[in-house]
Amino acid sequence: MKKTLIAATLLLTTGLSGAVLAGSNHDNQPPRERGFERMAEELQLSDEQKAQLEQIREEEHEKFKTLREESKARFDAVLTAEQREKMEELHEQRRERMEERREGREGREHRKPREEESAN
Repeated sequence: MKKTLIAATLLLTTGLSGAVLAGSNHDNQPPRERGFERMAEELQLSDEQKAQLEQIREEEHEKFKTLREESKARFDAVLTAEQREKMEELHEQRRERMEERREGREGREHRKPREEESAN
């Protein structure tokens, strides 16, 4: 049962992992968009290529969203009400930790690097 709970937690939070790994940027774009823009710039994509890849990304995003919803429903059908409640608590704790880490990274990005601080 613990393996099922862990698997459910990992499955449902996978979508958030990419956002955390993408880091933070000052232009307030969602991490998903910042990553795409960086890739497009590095690969020197044409506008047509960007449009085609964006369409693929949107389709895949919708498929993944549907898969997560279906998986959650299947897990919920197996778990007891108490287990579902506990799983939601675990998800909330994970979301809070991720938010704390994200806020910590943003704070570091706004500070001057140590070398610049010591030179001033």
